[in-house]
Amino acid sequence: MFDKIADILCTIKEDQPELRHSLSPETNLNNDIGLDSLQMIQFMLQVEDQLNVAIDYDEFDYEHLQSIGAFIQFVKSCQPQGQSLYEDAKS
Repeated sequence: MFDKIADILCTIKEDQPELRHSLSPETNLNNDIGLDSLQMIQFMLQVEDQLNVAIDYDEFDYEHLQSIGAFIQFVKSCQPQGQSLYEDAKS
C-alpha cells in the first residue's frame, strides 16, 4: 500500500520529480510534502478511487497525516467502497 500512496503523491506533486526518493513511512504528509488544500482533496479522492475504500471523514483526524504510515493504518480501517458506513443508511 505504501507504493500506491507514494505513486498518488508523486502524481499530485508532479512538479517535484525528486519526491519519490525522499518518501518513507515516516514522511509527514503536511510538513514534508506540503500539500495545499486542493492537492489534499485530490489526494484523498485518488486514495479512495485507487485503493477502493470509502474514507470516513467523521473519523479522519489531523493525526492521520503525521506520517504516511499513520495514514496507511487509517486507510486500512476504512470500509471498502460500496459498503455503507452507517447502519441506518441501508436500504
